Amino acid sequence: MIREWVAERGSERWALLLHDRSEHEWAAVDGTGHAIDIYSLGESLAELMRSCASCSFREALTDAILTIAGMRRFDRLIVECSGLVEATMAAAVFNDAIADEEPLAGLARLDQLVTVVDAATVWEGVRSADALGERGMSGGEDDTRVLSELLVEQIEHCSLIALNRSEAIDGNCRERVITLLRYLNPEAEVLLAADRVAGAARILAPRDRAEHGISFQPGWAKLIDGNDSLPESSQEWSTGVFRASRPFHPERLWRCVEEDWPGVLRCKGYFWLASQPDRCFSWEQTAGSRHFEWVGHWWVATPQPEWPTNEAFLRRLKSQWTIEFGDRRQELACIGYGADQETLFARLKRCLLTTDELLLGEEAWRRFADPFERATQEAGSREDETDPE
Repeated sequence: MIREWVAERGSERWALLLHDRSEHEWAAVDGTGHAIDIYSLGESLAELMRSCASCSFREALTDAILTIAGMRRFDRLIVECSGLVEATMAAAVFNDAIADEEPLAGLARLDQLVTVVDAATVWEGVRSADALGERGMSGGEDDTRVLSELLVEQIEHCSLIALNRSEAIDGNCRERVITLLRYLNPEAEVLLAADRVAGAARILAPRDRAEHGISFQPGWAKLIDGNDSLPESSQEWSTGVFRASRPFHPERLWRCVEEDWPGVLRCKGYFWLASQPDRCFSWEQTAGSRHFEWVGHWWVATPQPEWPTNEAFLRRLKSQWTIEFGDRRQELACIGYGADQETLFARLKRCLLTTDELLLGEEAWRRFADPFERATQEAGSREDETDPE
């Protein structure tokens, strides 16, 4: 389909840069469909979805674009990535070039970042717990992602969503799918790919203010910020943010996250544990996967000379600060379909420290049994075992 669009662009000179995962290469194709050149990645592709994925992807894509720009034969370029490549990696190639004043910024700019969604399968996909390896889609032996995680990530981080095969499902299912997409990514325009001519024109149109990088604020982030651009909640759909200043008891929270969260399609945010009071953790959940990650220290646990000094940061920090706990807080945004959000939030509330536990103080909190710490240590040990010497 993309090749047909490029061939129909009239007098404009278009090039198409294809990422062919099976052949381990990038291939550039001109508007007539003829190959221009082959950009072999060799061993670097094997690293695409591993620890240095961002570095290898950025280097390979940047080199290919600079080479095509140096030909001075084309007005526009489409980059078609493998479905396993995270959209944020593609956007970062251009956004970082602008921020760092790299040569790429003066030769190419990102107009659109498009995710193509199959209307007939996306609803089950975002609820799937199947590992990518089970579907024959793994990016390598270290790629432990599940299908729902990949799909949600690609939907949340794009500027335009092309909904393919929308005519293959009935009106109610189509409306449910479109609502899902708008909850996950309220900023992206949703196009029905059945209107082929209009869809092609919209996808290939230049973006206003394209000299600036594409930024993303998915639905979960808008919920936390109090943005009202999401669709209104209904009998089936629910959205909300669990907020609290008290820390979680690590064992009670662990038991809670191990239980079923029926109807929750997306939950993401930040939390803190009494047993690790200086650390900020992120929580990320789809209907098919859950995981947490230590992302840094809270600002209250960071020496003030190391804080950013810009006014926007200081205003935001002040709005989040409490006398008892500084900027430490629980903020978990949830998007659900058929979910009992009130019951879920009540379960999370019971995981917070009680008043008696709070009075024990931080030294006592640090001695709480902590399954999160054990899981972090075990994951670190597994990574050490697989790292080459």
